[in-house]
Amino acid sequence: MRTTHTTETHEWLMARGRDGVRRIEKLGWPRLARIYRANRPNSPARKAINAECRRLEYTPRVILGING
Repeated sequence: MRTTHTTETHEWLMARGRDGVRRIEKLGWPRLARIYRANRPNSPARKAINAECRRLEYTPRVILGING
């Protein structure tokens, strides 16, 4: 398994850019999958990614399985 070095925090994911859009909404699924795997279970970052998947009517399991 490849090791990932991510420093993205929940605050970073939820921060809004100049255009007013949250970063979590702009990142692609492969990058979100790497961030998800780099964080601990039940961490705020994982919960935010799960919520984003559900908001878009996907199951987190499917999205993370496709991009894993």
